[in-house]
Amino acid sequence: MDEAGLIAAARLGDQDAFAELYRQHVGYVRGIGQSILRTNDLDDLCQDTFLLAFTRLHSFGASSSFRTWIAHIAANQCRLTLRKNRQAKNGEAHLVQIDAATKADEALDGCMFASEDTQLEAVPARLDLTRLLRVLDPMQRKVLQMAYLEGIPGTEIAEILGTNVASVKSKIYHAKRRVRDVHKKR
Repeated sequence: MDEAGLIAAARLGDQDAFAELYRQHVGYVRGIGQSILRTNDLDDLCQDTFLLAFTRLHSFGASSSFRTWIAHIAANQCRLTLRKNRQAKNGEAHLVQIDAATKADEALDGCMFASEDTQLEAVPARLDLTRLLRVLDPMQRKVLQMAYLEGIPGTEIAEILGTNVASVKSKIYHAKRRVRDVHKKR
């Protein structure tokens, strides 16, 4: 069954369909969690992300891919985890409501996190992957996205692009180096 079929079945309560969506995207969610939270203990994050996705599956629209939608949820869950950890450690962090007209169940979406925590200052840069990827030439961007965002092995990338594995590895190395250099300048 294709992704659209899985989503339609999951909306109707098919747990097997949602389990398949989970299997297809859990690695991607884990990758987002590792890059933002800098930890390998991500079981709770994955569980919370997919639970929230399941309960809000009715709000998923065809304007974006399921992967983009679940990535947004995962990033928000990571932010929430960071907020909770910061509040528990120093009590100085706080939520500032930016939209007073939101419903109670969407209140967190209408808030932003306010803190001067130096560890949190780097989060927006890590989250703005699209902006960082724009500094790459199109081929480097494509190879990096295939390798890290889509999880395609180097041999398959080489086949898709009609090149060899060494060239793919070189492009990945230079792309990561370029992104790292640009990120350091910020």
